[in-house]
Amino acid sequence: MRARYLFVIMLYISIAFVITFYILSLKYPHASAFSYKTCKASYDTKNDLFANLLHAGEDNVASASESIKTAPEGKAARIPVLMYHYVVPEKYNVEKKNNARMSLESFSKGMKYLHDQGYKTATLSELEQYVNGEIQLPQKTVVITFDDGYQNNVVYAYPVLKKYGFHASIFIVGTKLKSKTQKFLPKEKTTISRKEMKATKDVFEYNSHTYNLHYKNTIQCGDTAAVGLENDRLKNDIELMKTKTKIDTPYFAYPYGEYQDQMIYTLRENGYRMAFTVRPGFVHPGDDLMHLPRLNVNSHTELKHILNLKE
Repeated sequence: MRARYLFVIMLYISIAFVITFYILSLKYPHASAFSYKTCKASYDTKNDLFANLLHAGEDNVASASESIKTAPEGKAARIPVLMYHYVVPEKYNVEKKNNARMSLESFSKGMKYLHDQGYKTATLSELEQYVNGEIQLPQKTVVITFDDGYQNNVVYAYPVLKKYGFHASIFIVGTKLKSKTQKFLPKEKTTISRKEMKATKDVFEYNSHTYNLHYKNTIQCGDTAAVGLENDRLKNDIELMKTKTKIDTPYFAYPYGEYQDQMIYTLRENGYRMAFTVRPGFVHPGDDLMHLPRLNVNSHTELKHILNLKE
C-alpha cells in the first residue's frame, strides 16, 4: 500500500516537473538548447494545426506548369507583380545602397518602357479573378505595388503613373496615414495623408500593410521576427486598421514578407482573400492567393530583363 502511495506521489511530481519545464521553456527558450527545441516544437505543432485547418476541404487546383500550358494565345500565362517602396529624384537619394529606394529617373524610364511596349496594368481585384481562373488577362499585363505609404509615392510616382494611364496599389502602414498633409521634404520619410489618399484614388488603390506591425521584435521562442506573427497582436491590429483608417479591403502585404499558417488563418477569418510576400516570382492561375510572389524593382533593375525571366 505504501509503495503504491509513493508511486502516485512520484508520478505527480514527475508530471509537475514536466509541466513546469514546458512552461519555463516557453518563457525562457534560450535557457538551454533543449528549452529552445521544446519551445519551437510547441509553436510548430500549433502552426501545423492551423495548416490543417487552412487546407481542409480545399479542391485541387491546377499547378503553375499546367496553367502555363493552357494559356490561350495572346493571354497571360503569368503575371509579374512589381514591388516598389520609395521614389525620389537621384539628387535627393541619401541612401543610394538601399534597395528599397528608387530614383525617379529610373522609375520614369521603367514606366515609359511598359507603356511603349504595350503593357497594361491590372487591379488587385482583376489579379484575384485571374488567379481564380475567372478571367483572362492580356499577355502584356503587370501589377504595380508600393509598400509602406511614403509621401513621395503621391508626389513623384503618381504623376508618372497617371501620364500613362496606369493603376497601382499602395500597401500602407495604418499609423503612417496622417490626418493632415505634411510639408513634403524629399530627403525625409514623410508619409501620405488622408487628403492625399483621397485625391489619388484615380490611380492608387489603398490596402493593408498592417496598422502598426511593421517592425521586428523578440517574439516566439526568443527569436527576432516580424511581430505580426504573434496572433493576438495581429487580431487587434486588424481591427485597428479597419476602424482607424477605414481601409477594409481583402488584400494584404506581409511586413518583411514574413508569414506562417496561423497568421494566414487569422487573416482569412477576418476577410482577407489575397496576400503578397517578397518572394521573387510570377503569379499564375491556380496559385495560392495567400502566398503570392512579387518582383522587387530598384534603380538598377531593367524591367525588360525581369519581365522575361525564365522560371
